[in-house]
Amino acid sequence: MQVGSFGFPEQQRSKVEKILRLSRRRDYELVAFDETALPDVLLVFGEEALSEPSVSALPADYRRRLVVVSRQKPKEVSLPHIGYPLISSRVIRVLDGIVDRTIDSVPLTDSDAPQAADVSENKKAALSDESRTQETEPDDNALRVLVVDDSAPMRQALADQLMALPMAMQISFAEDGASALSVTDQQHFDLIFLDIMMPGIDGFETCTQLRQKAHIKKTPIIMLSSKTSPLDEVKGIMAGCSTYLTKPIVPDEFQKVIRRVSKWITEYRPERAASQARTN
Repeated sequence: MQVGSFGFPEQQRSKVEKILRLSRRRDYELVAFDETALPDVLLVFGEEALSEPSVSALPADYRRRLVVVSRQKPKEVSLPHIGYPLISSRVIRVLDGIVDRTIDSVPLTDSDAPQAADVSENKKAALSDESRTQETEPDDNALRVLVVDDSAPMRQALADQLMALPMAMQISFAEDGASALSVTDQQHFDLIFLDIMMPGIDGFETCTQLRQKAHIKKTPIIMLSSKTSPLDEVKGIMAGCSTYLTKPIVPDEFQKVIRRVSKWITEYRPERAASQARTN
């Protein structure tokens, strides 16, 4: 399934490419935008990009395959929307919804042209997109999770386990300690999974630096390790980790760890929200 991008800064385009690899239901491929060979779905960065000649000239029937990536909902409410900053689970959920409701049911062909009898169906598709857009907006009650690991299969395994939990999830990823320190300056997380062995700053040092941030002092940090020794556990405790999770992920063990920290998260989130409100 081809996903085109228009107007994306290179860093954000690269992030989209990584997110698409996490899809479990479909194989998404990020491709360059080509007006002569339109992709199955087109991601447009910023509502203002809709007025660009190459986008505004697209066939009217193709607009249901446009997805606006922006901080605010687009004025054209029938267009699917992905909130910015990008969150992996949200991006994939919106794309899957478009494929399910639009592409699989109405394949795109070169001869596609709206007919009088199709008007009611187009309206239904627009209404479906508007409804789905509201469903995929950020959920204040969703658990915000950061997974820090340089292994793509490990990030995928954790994402699978997290998405299987009976609660809303907003999952972000970092591939090394430096990236984790940077992203936690920009966003708040309720739970952090942190690998020990990573290029550059290892997990112990990353955990130590994370705990120096006022808004992360009480955030549960679960360290990931292929094996733990008494020395590792002592180093982890000294660095400030909450508990350990052994790799590869064992579902039963994962569930136990999540249950162990969920009560703490439930108690901590209202406290954090109150603190943020006082700061603002």
